[in-house]
Formats: sequence, C-alpha cells, structure tokens
Amino acid sequence: MNNSCQLSVIIVENDQTDASTLKQYISRIPFLHLLTICRTAIEALDMIYIKKPDIIIVDVNLPMMSGLELISGLTSQKPQIILTSAHQQYAFNGFELDVTDFLLKPFDFQRFIKAICKVKQRHYNLNSEISVKELMPKRDNLLEDLNTRATATTTKSLSKEERFIWVKVDKKMMNLNTSEIVYVEGLRDYVKIHLAKINYVVNLTMTKTQELLGNSSFIRVNRSFIINKSFIICVKGNTIETSLNNSLPIGVNYKDAVKQLLFN
Repeated sequence: MNNSCQLSVIIVENDQTDASTLKQYISRIPFLHLLTICRTAIEALDMIYIKKPDIIIVDVNLPMMSGLELISGLTSQKPQIILTSAHQQYAFNGFELDVTDFLLKPFDFQRFIKAICKVKQRHYNLNSEISVKELMPKRDNLLEDLNTRATATTTKSLSKEERFIWVKVDKKMMNLNTSEIVYVEGLRDYVKIHLAKINYVVNLTMTKTQELLGNSSFIRVNRSFIINKSFIICVKGNTIETSLNNSLPIGVNYKDAVKQLLFN
C-alpha cells in the first residue's frame, strides 16, 4: 500500500456518470491519488492485488459479481472501503463487512468529504477529528468553492443528512432519526438512547455520542446526560424537565454552557 502522504484510490463502478463524478471529487482533494477505475468486480480483484490501493470505492450493483461479494473476497492487506448504492438497505450489509463508510446515491461533495475524513482517520489511527478544510487544496478558488458549498447549498439536504446516525444495537445496525431522540444517558462504556416510546442501549461513550449528534440540536447538561433541546419543557433551578416527564440535573461545570446555549 501507499506509504507516502497521499492515499491511493481505486474506483469500482460500472455506471459511467457515477464513476466520472467520483473521479472529479477525488481530483479536488490533494492527498488522494486515483489509480484506476474498474467496471467489474473481477477486474477490481486483479487491480487491487497488483496496485495495492489504500482505498477502494465500491458500488454494490456490479455485473457478474456484486460489490458485496468483492468485499467478502478481500482478505490480506484489506484496504479502506467506501461502499456506494442507490438503496439504503445495503448499508447494513456493508457495515457487517466492516466497510469504513456507506454513501447513499446520489451524494454530494460534502458527504464525500465526510467519508474521506473517516477513511483518513482510520488509516492513520488518529484520535483527533480531521478538519474538512484540511482536506482541501490551498488554492483560493477551491477553498472559496468549499465555503460556498458549506453555507449556500441545499440547507434542506444537509440538515436531513445530519438528522440520521447509524448505531449498532445488539447485532444489527439501526438508522436513528436524531430529531426523535429525547435524551441520551451515559452508562459507563455504554449509552442509553431515549426516544419517546423506546430505548436503545448502544456500545458508545458519551464523548463519541456527542460527536455523532452535533451541537446544533443537542446540549450536554452533565457528565451523564445529553438532551435534545426540542424536548426541553422547562428549566427549574438546577434541573431540566423533558417531554418524558422526568427531571435531569444540570452539572455544576455545565451551568454556564447550558445557560448560554438555551438563553442566548
């Protein structure tokens, strides 16, 4: 595999339009280097063995052998894998095969960048979050293009994307709408996600959960609770009442942050 600062990529995609889009996206990220585009899984198996890419971007729907079958056949020196499909149900299959990310078609450049962030983090075993700006060329026109996309593109599309998170519950992957999460309760190495009518216990830390949920709709009120601001009924002294008719304490070290987020 590539040992330089660049990460090498093989695209496995039989749709010419989708392959061209991916090629264009890759060309805009300076540390990505496209090795080749394969139209079939059989062709990809040979290229992966010969070129040893760091990343493969694989579509599920391939002729003769599916993308999932291709991934299942990879054993030694397995590259980072981004799975793509126009069908959401294949996300579960992908995560069962330990893919780094799943992209639901059609996806825009911003969503592609998020997938590459995950790949780079996993490839270098980073603990800190990678900035999106870090992925972009330093040329002014492309940086300006990134900022334009981040602020002026379809707000509806981006907000919809941010409202869903994938979590592993027991032995299955579940896609949760974050707008339905009332609050999250920390349980040592696990968290309990409270919805209106059901709870899910997930093997996540509170810090990781907070990263997944983001700060726009959720607020951490103490070490053990993260609350969806939409479900806060009222604040009484050092407690917050939720729509589930329970009171959650505000931690001493969180008072100022809670006050600022709720009342400013």
